[in-house]
This record gives sequence, structure tokens and C-alpha cells, in this order.
Amino acid sequence: MKGTAGVMLLVVLSLCGCPQTTAAQSQAIVDDFPAYFAEMEKNKPINWTSVLDLLSTGQLSPTCYSHTYTVHNDTTLAKSYAQLMLDSTGKLTPSGVFQGNLLDIGNYKECTTDANNAVDRPEGIQAMYCLVTWAKTVIPQSLYYYDEKFRQGVCVPKSCSDSEVQDLTETGFLGVKPMPSWIPVSVYCQKEQAYSTGAIVALAVIAILLCVLAVSTSYELFITIWFRDAERKPFTTSRVGRFCLSCSVYSNTKKVFNTYQHPGQLPALHGIRVISALWIIFGHSENFSPIDRANTVERVEDRERWWYFIRGNYGMAVDTFLLLSGLLVTYLFMKQMKKTGGQFTWRDYGLHVLHRYLRLTPVYAFLLMINTCLIEYMGSGPWWAIRDNWAMSFVQVCREYWWANLLYINNFVGQRCFLHGWYLGVDMQLYVTLTGLLVVLYRHPKVGVAVACFLIGSTWLLNGVLYYFMVDVYGQIYRYTTYRWSFTRMAPYIIGILLGYLLFRTDRKVPDTPNTRKLMMLGWLVGTAFALVALVTPYGASEANLLGHAAWRTFERSLFAAGVAWVVYACCVGYGGIVSEFLSWSGWMPLSRLTYTAYIIHPMIIQAYYMDYKGAMLYSSVTWWFMFVSFSFMSLVCGFAASMMAEAPFLELEKILLPNRRGREATPETAADGGHDNIAMKTVECDPDPPLPPHGGKGTSGPNGC
Repeated sequence: MKGTAGVMLLVVLSLCGCPQTTAAQSQAIVDDFPAYFAEMEKNKPINWTSVLDLLSTGQLSPTCYSHTYTVHNDTTLAKSYAQLMLDSTGKLTPSGVFQGNLLDIGNYKECTTDANNAVDRPEGIQAMYCLVTWAKTVIPQSLYYYDEKFRQGVCVPKSCSDSEVQDLTETGFLGVKPMPSWIPVSVYCQKEQAYSTGAIVALAVIAILLCVLAVSTSYELFITIWFRDAERKPFTTSRVGRFCLSCSVYSNTKKVFNTYQHPGQLPALHGIRVISALWIIFGHSENFSPIDRANTVERVEDRERWWYFIRGNYGMAVDTFLLLSGLLVTYLFMKQMKKTGGQFTWRDYGLHVLHRYLRLTPVYAFLLMINTCLIEYMGSGPWWAIRDNWAMSFVQVCREYWWANLLYINNFVGQRCFLHGWYLGVDMQLYVTLTGLLVVLYRHPKVGVAVACFLIGSTWLLNGVLYYFMVDVYGQIYRYTTYRWSFTRMAPYIIGILLGYLLFRTDRKVPDTPNTRKLMMLGWLVGTAFALVALVTPYGASEANLLGHAAWRTFERSLFAAGVAWVVYACCVGYGGIVSEFLSWSGWMPLSRLTYTAYIIHPMIIQAYYMDYKGAMLYSSVTWWFMFVSFSFMSLVCGFAASMMAEAPFLELEKILLPNRRGREATPETAADGGHDNIAMKTVECDPDPPLPPHGGKGTSGPNGC
């Protein structure tokens, strides 16, 4: 007790001894600014000739001129609203220009809230925030890759249009000091916008879905509470009852968080799937930022640090998903063919494709609708919904090319809508076109393996030729072509096909002999080496060595996919050890079921956060980690909401409306996961197998983690 009292006494004495800034002193400091701003306004250079020319030619409206002139005079008279408008305007004198600070965006809240709430503001004048983009600034050459423009926030009368603000910025009439070599190239003013027809339709769709979910959930809760188990059957087996249960948040939430693993599953894939999805979010946390940084040079310098390969190669996670997709499709397809005696008709193929389309598209279309129709109304700030913001430019593209995404040809047609949606197009195209290979592989294994190897070699050759002749593999030509073409990205998918076929043919068993253990150890060493080499060599050969660079780019994704394939195989045949235990942890299962929706929605969350930022943002490696954790959490939470609204209900409705595919009849085990059966970002529930001998049984090694 005495010790505590002593500490408290020391704290009080130390506070008493510290210099204090009183409220009166603080107010005195603030009171100095009105006179300073008034003097600044009087002395600023205004090109009145240009202002009057704009007025006489009709480029400047009388109302805009009158209000701007009033603000100018009221600033010299030290009226608070006018001085708040001047104070919230960027002054074109930022610090750290040679560190990449090409921003002076002012203060958004001070302009839109404080100035408009000032007691001395004239009734007819309202403050409005605009973001001006200047070109031809003198900036370091090293920054040209990122931005060649200077962005500045200005607070102007709301009666002025964007074009009038752009014309007046050069005259100095808006409190902006013009520089002779700087030209305003664009202006975007934040104004309240009426909801578009698309936005109204989107809100109506969301409202209808919420009503259906509420009614369905209430229905299930009512029959659960009111009736006994035996009396409940008529209410759950009828078409209406099944429809209500398919849309019930209660039932679908239980399915998402169910961690029971049925026999025949591939649980090791849960961990791989979640880790891969988080890796993508990690990379996108910074790279999908649609706003400029005030220290771009530091961002550039980080790319040269030794640890950057973790961030720089996050795109390898896409190859993991392609590998898993090929594996799962093949493994389940082979089981289906086995049940039907190798029969596969055109009708089966039609159901095969339709099943896939209906599994993926409803929630994809739902989130695409929100991104296209509603995101611009979801926030405000200096960066929100500005026309030259690249995030909003993709929204504009989506309004024209949304149909390409829903047909899964967006990686070939038009511009980029949903920047990350190219992967879904690649995955769907490979699923549709390589079904024939699966049939051949089942009926004529040697021919199928030969065709698969030929396709892998062909994609290697094509990649090598394209890389060699395109040279600028980091430019837009690379992004629009080789990076997102299905026939240049199919090697990992076909590796997954071969792995799935191997697991099917061997029934996930290997001989339990000393030689097997040695070979498995060698496989771990080689597989790990493949993956590490692909990761730790971010850019492969030197850019100066074009041939070596092209050669490296040709094989790096296949090397990484081969390394991941070995991890999957070892876990499935019982030689995964602690890795298998970690990847098969039941806690991965709920997260695994949300990776598909989290993948689709995470760029929207990232871009919404950054666009809602009210000031200049600094780049930091530490900040990147904190943003990653936050974005991952929000992506999973919002992904869960999207799954409840537009994914899980349609998964169940498909079972009600469409016939079962031959060889894929529903069982309690296969139905347990809502049909998440054949896509890398969804959970796999394999058909249950006969009981297997325990690990170490005679002649075989049983599954461990598969």
C-alpha cells in the first residue's frame, strides 16, 4: 500500500513539474491565424484579367464568380467560414517531395463540415471539397513508374462546377498559388449524387434477399421450437420446407462452422486453401491501394529488400488454387466414372458444366452487382469515387463488361472488370475444356498421361516464346495477355489433374517399406527445394539476360506448383507428419468454406478503406502487416455475410431444382458441406470409401490428412 502511494505521489509531482500549455495559451496561438490568413489572402497573386475573361466568355458563371469573390473578400475580413475554407485548401508546398510526397490534399472535414457549420457563413454559399490533379511537375525520375502528377485539395463554393474550378485554379482566385510549369489536368468535386437506376435495383435485390432470409430463418426456428423431431418431417421434406431451410441462416451457419470430417475427405487441403487465400490478401493489402502515398520512394526501396519475395510472389497462391482445382475435379470425376462404369455422355457433360456454373455464379454476380452499382455511394472523402482513381475506373469498366465476367471470358474480352476476377475465368475455362482429358485419362490412362504431359510442354513453350519477345514482362501487355490467359496458366492445373489421378489409382496408399520411407524423404527435400527456389528468386534471371529471364519465367510457376503438389501427396499417403497435422486442423474448415467469397470481396474492402481515408497516407512495412490482419478479418466476416445471402441458399436450391449427375448421387456425407465439391476455393467432401487398414497395416500406408 505504501509503495502504491509513493508511486502516485511521484506521478503527481512529475506532472506538477512539467510545463503546462493552458487553454488560454492555446487559444492565443489559434487567434494568430486569422490575421495571418487575411494577410495571405490580400497578398496572393490573382490574375484578374484571366478571371474576367472567363466570366465574359461564359466559361465562368456569374453565381460561381460572385460566391468565389465573396469568399475572397470575407477571408481578408477574417470571417471564420472563409478562413476555414482557405485553411482546408492545400498550399502546393508539401514537404518531402523528393521522397515521393506529391500530395497536398488539405483537410476534407474542415471544408465540408466545419466551414459549412460556421455561424458567419452567408446563407447562399456552401463549401465543397475538390481534388485537383496537376501535371508537368518536377519530380524525381525514380517516381515516374508510380505517378507523374501532383494532387491538391481545394475548398471552393458549391455553386462552381468541376470545369469552372479547373479554370480558376490557374488564376489564383481559389486560394491556390499557381506555378508556371504546372497545369491542372483534372478536377473532381465531391457532391451528393442521386441513386442511379442500377443502385436502386441493387438495393431492391438486397432487400428481397434479406426478407427471404428472415422469413426462412423464422420458419426453421418456429418448427424447431414448436414441433418434436418426429412431427417436424413434413415441414422439412416438402418443396416449400426445403426451400425455406435452404435459405435459413441458422442451418447454413451450422454447415459453415461444422468441423466434423467424414471418411474420404481431403482435410489437408483446408489449411492450404486458407493460407493461400490469406497470402493473396496480404499482397493485395498494399498493391490494391487506389490512392497515392506521401513517401513513394520508401515503397520503391522496399522492393529491393531481401524479404520482399514473400510479398512480391504472392501471385504464386493463384497457382496453388489452380493446382487444387485440377486435383479436386479429377479426383471426384474419377470416382464418378468408376460408379458409372466409365460412362460419360453429352448430357452428363452438360450437367457437369451447369453444376459448376450454378455453384460459382450467384454469389459472384451478387458481389459484382454491389461493386458496380453501390460502392460509389458507400463513403466519402478526398479519394472517394474520383474519376481517375483506378479502383473507380474498374467500376466504370464493369458497367460495360459485366456480362464477360458472368460468362467467365473476362480474361479475354474487354478491359478489366473486377481486377482479380481473371482467375475465375481461367479456372472455369480449364474446367470446361479439359473435361475431355479426364475422360481419356480414365479410359486410356497411358494416352491421357501423354496428352497431359504434351499440354504442359506446350504451355511451357508458349510462355517462353511470349516472355522472350514481349520483353517488358512487368508492363500492361504482360498483365493483359500472358498473365491471365488460361492456356498460359494451365500447367499447375494439369499438374493437379495428374496428382488427382495418381491419388485415385493408388487409393491414397503406398507400400510401407524402408525404400518408400527413403523415397518420401527425398520427395520432401526435392519438393521443398522446388517451392523455395520459385519463391526466393522473385525475378529469376537478370533482366539484362533476356533468354535466362524468359526461361525462368517459363518454369517458375510449375516449380512452385510441383512443390505444393508434393505436400498434398505426402499428406494424403500418410507421410505428412506434423505438416499434415497442421494443415488438417479442424479449425481450418470453417475458414476454408469462406475462402471463395473472401477472395471475391476482399479487394472491395481494401479499396473502400483506402478511398475513405481523409488524409495523405504514408507507406510502412509495419502498417502493411496491420492492414493485412484487418483486411483478412473483414474479408472473412463480409464473406460470411455474402455466403449467407447469395451462396449457401443457391447451393441448396440447385439440389432441389436439378437432377443428380450420374455417379454423384447425394449421400449424407457428400451433402454435409453444401455441395462444395469441386473448386479450389471451396471445401471438398469426397465420397466415403470403405474402411481402410490403420497406418502401418500390412502392405500399405493408410491416409493421414487425406
